[in-house]
Amino acid sequence: MGPTGVGKTDLIIELYSQIPIKIISVDSIQIYKNLNVGSGKPSNEVLKQYPHALIDFVEPTESYSTARFQKDVIHCIKDSFETNKTPILVGGTMMYFHHLINGISNLPSVSNQIRIEVQSEFDEKGSEEMHKYLQKIDRKSSLKIHPNDSQRIKRAIEVYKATGKEFSNWQTEQKKEINEIIHNSNILQIAIKPEDRQLHREYVSKRFLNMMEDGLIGEVERILNLKGMSKNSQSMKSVGYRQVCQFLDGDYGRDDMIKKAINSTRQLAKRQMTWINGWEDLTLVEKNTKLPTDIKNLIVKNL
Repeated sequence: MGPTGVGKTDLIIELYSQIPIKIISVDSIQIYKNLNVGSGKPSNEVLKQYPHALIDFVEPTESYSTARFQKDVIHCIKDSFETNKTPILVGGTMMYFHHLINGISNLPSVSNQIRIEVQSEFDEKGSEEMHKYLQKIDRKSSLKIHPNDSQRIKRAIEVYKATGKEFSNWQTEQKKEINEIIHNSNILQIAIKPEDRQLHREYVSKRFLNMMEDGLIGEVERILNLKGMSKNSQSMKSVGYRQVCQFLDGDYGRDDMIKKAINSTRQLAKRQMTWINGWEDLTLVEKNTKLPTDIKNLIVKNL
């Protein structure tokens, strides 16, 4: 794991030819089909040579939950064991890692009617207004959930509407379930941190500018033209895509959009490092020329 733009994909590709591994992506944006440029998804050529599980398999019109990720990733881990490969989970969606290792709460089911009602409210009012509504009905959850995290806002509101009980209370009361495979496995947790913070900030800026040159705006326009697609879809709420949608809506100009996207990406990297700095049982390594060898030695030692 590691912050965005730290070189996780390049590292895992280098390890692929040295150790029998199965690469499993832990990225909540790269799961989506058609979201290629803005997600930093490896090219088709790279994916053909170095297959990644859990990339490019969800329609951009769909919502994708942490619970679904857990089911999908456990299936991939089982498959890697059956083929005598070591599963290597690589990505920066820290919530996915957290729930996989620490378990996920058994929350109540919600009817399709309530889901449709909540989605309709989101389409009409937008994520920020719905976050204000969440503040009124469940302040504890609202403090933990970012105003742009539409998926988690929806889930909290859905549970409240279905049960009349605050989502935060359900999370506190429900015992978290850890999958048996995870519970019984020897898990090595490794995080990569930038060697130089300022250089990483500059790299994040260049990375987004390169995405712009590679056609990010055109990619977003094509995605929004897909049947059933909306700028309020979960896939369009991610960093980069959200700002381009706002630019296309005329909320601000191209230069401001670029600044906002770079800023949001830097904030994302900062939040990822906050997760990492508070993580238990974690081996923290700096990005440098010896990194592939160091990681390989750590993995081999724990096999």
